[in-house]
Amino acid sequence: MDFLANYDQGALLPLLVSCAALAFLFVISTRVKPGSPPSPLRLPIIGHIHHMSKRPHRALQKLAQKYGPLMLVKVGPVPFYIVSSAKLAREISKSEDTSIPARPRLKAANVLFPGHRDLIFSPYGHFWRHARKICVNELLSLKRVLSFHHIREQEVAKMAEVLRCNKPSSPVNLGSMFVKLADTIVRKAVLGEKYGGDECSKLVGELARNAADLVSGPCLGDYFPMLSWFDTLTGHTAKAKRTSQGWNKFLDQVIDEHQARPGHAVARLDDAKDFVDILLQLQKEDTVGLELTRENIKSILVDMFVGSIDTSAAIMEWIMAELAKHPTIMKKVQEEIRRVVGDKKKIDEQDFQHMEYYQCVIKESLRLHGPSTMARQTSSATTLGGFDIPGDTTVFINLWAIQRDPMLWEKPLEFKPERFLNTSHGFKGQDDKYFPFGMGKRICPGSQFALSEVEYAIANLLCWFDWKLPEGVKLEDLDMRDTFALVTRKESPLQLVPSLHKAV
Repeated sequence: MDFLANYDQGALLPLLVSCAALAFLFVISTRVKPGSPPSPLRLPIIGHIHHMSKRPHRALQKLAQKYGPLMLVKVGPVPFYIVSSAKLAREISKSEDTSIPARPRLKAANVLFPGHRDLIFSPYGHFWRHARKICVNELLSLKRVLSFHHIREQEVAKMAEVLRCNKPSSPVNLGSMFVKLADTIVRKAVLGEKYGGDECSKLVGELARNAADLVSGPCLGDYFPMLSWFDTLTGHTAKAKRTSQGWNKFLDQVIDEHQARPGHAVARLDDAKDFVDILLQLQKEDTVGLELTRENIKSILVDMFVGSIDTSAAIMEWIMAELAKHPTIMKKVQEEIRRVVGDKKKIDEQDFQHMEYYQCVIKESLRLHGPSTMARQTSSATTLGGFDIPGDTTVFINLWAIQRDPMLWEKPLEFKPERFLNTSHGFKGQDDKYFPFGMGKRICPGSQFALSEVEYAIANLLCWFDWKLPEGVKLEDLDMRDTFALVTRKESPLQLVPSLHKAV
């Protein structure tokens, strides 16, 4: 009290007014509207950014444990509704035809896919329905995926040969090896054998990484529209334009070369057709209910790279990381694979139907390390879980949290492939609690393409090679931290020591 009595009253009044104004702003900014879901305390201007980390899927899971399976989080002035329960995720999938049909509109996606004339970011409607039909029935059907078996065999054989020539007791970087494998397989399937060489790898790899980073990384203008100019200063806008121009130039050349072939797509045998052949043939036949322009074709082709390389590579790396972390499980799955393969010199893709435990290992790895989130955009005001959700608002489904929900999974943080034995859990998004590739109409259409590659590559690594950690590295030292992106990548590349299996 003596302090207040002796303090300069003229200086004290502005201070008290400022404190009162800040308190008023804090109360107003943290007030939750009636009918809205629970929301953590937030700060003026920045919202809930202070609750986040470089792994927002983990931060959001922690908040959900306190505030419930549906909560409101604001990044700056932009609201996001976070779903962390399988039941609410199912409710969303049932609303895809009406109120929650599309993906959020991002600045980077606007540049990469002008007019959103691609599959990933186009709004729900005539174009999206027919573009998805083309992908599901023509590009990524089971028949088409099986037709690329020779590409998988060639590239996995090359990878195995590199491992055979590896210096004894020397670790290999499996992270970079899997990225190269996934990149090459996708390039050959999408663009053709001609584009499978190393001379094309650097260009396409850089364009694909940039595109994936742009649509999954932070863009200030998406959260603070008034600060969109800052993205120009940081180079984010220029990077998006440069990446878009790079894709356009490269794919224009690819399409021109395909069209320059005598009779081009139509004349080729069906099993020899790449995605460009198929799209050009559909364009010529004009029977798909959609005008396939060159720009549409290029956007769909970019989708194939953005959505597949990182996904396949990350899944393979996580499977090997979990097996390295659990050598008893690795030994068990190796014994099954080697028993099924027997005396054969090559694994046949038909063998996988007899590898039950191996399938469980893949499913468990995807449960723990699949895509982290799914995003949807409301087209109109709706309700979810009894709460009001405004129109034109983003809803995030935290798949990472759902696949670790102790109400759904016994000991959810443990790697236990046995939990999938004698169950019907699959990859088609129709399960009540297991949907690693999403669900509903927006489920990943390329899941079969990715799984075929993963199954074949990992089975070969486990069949023909034995694996151990580098010298001096203990099981408890193996870094299992992840990063947040379109998929949860392993933060530090996995390095293991291969040795040729004695029976080979």
